[in-house]
Amino acid sequence: MPEIPDLVYVRRYLHDTLLGRSVTGVEVKQTVVVRVIGEGSVGDLLRGRKIESVETRGPFIRFRLSGSFSILMNLMLAGQLQHQLSGQKSVGYRCLSILLDDDSRINLCDSKRMAKVYIVPDSGTQGVPRLEDQGIDVLSERFTLDRFQALARTNRRKQVRVFLTDQRSLSAIGNAYADEILYEARIHPKTFVGKLRDADIEALFNAVRSVLQWGVEQVEKAKQPIHIKVRDHMRVRNRKGKSCERCGTTIRREGVRGYDVFFCPACQPATRELFLDWRKIP
Repeated sequence: MPEIPDLVYVRRYLHDTLLGRSVTGVEVKQTVVVRVIGEGSVGDLLRGRKIESVETRGPFIRFRLSGSFSILMNLMLAGQLQHQLSGQKSVGYRCLSILLDDDSRINLCDSKRMAKVYIVPDSGTQGVPRLEDQGIDVLSERFTLDRFQALARTNRRKQVRVFLTDQRSLSAIGNAYADEILYEARIHPKTFVGKLRDADIEALFNAVRSVLQWGVEQVEKAKQPIHIKVRDHMRVRNRKGKSCERCGTTIRREGVRGYDVFFCPACQPATRELFLDWRKIP
């Protein structure tokens, strides 16, 4: 899924590019991805409305439209959002297109058809699954060390990697940046939150802020189209078998709750006995 740095870049691009544009039509290729809260067809509900702002909340991208209406998109695992200019081709398996008055369109592409688009009046957003369940925005002023410590106490029985990616607590850290945050904080992904020392909690809190801000800067610097996930700057994610840039140890991959995690076994030593001790394996 898109993570915070991706979403910040997408929001800024869409806000700067599409503000004031009017919807001229809608093409629904896969009805399974669309949910309408209220009465009327998608086209009738959206046609003629202007884009007044673009916001994000957790993994959701929200287009606020004139007349107190919104389009909310959750790209889920494999969804791509494309701003297709006149003369360009679609980037993938197109599920939905929102046509605009400058002959461009917003495409939602998803070959797995897992992404979701919600067409809702602003008074009906409580009907959008997971929107109201989002945890604290980790780039907001509300994300303080005291608040993070309280969340850690509540989630003390979880492995720290699971805690970081629980959107009901922290919104919205995904797999890639969770690995990078733990690498920065020098914490093994299978460490139980309850076993972290106060200094570890503070290091983890600082790593969340610094790594995500670094990610925002790197994605902005790359200036790629919004449908491309920028990951070239990653230090451990998807770098299995390569050398740690800090110590030269081989980066390893393990599984946590069904998800791949990448880490350096020297910089992030295990605090309990595990099935494999990667420091002893060439």
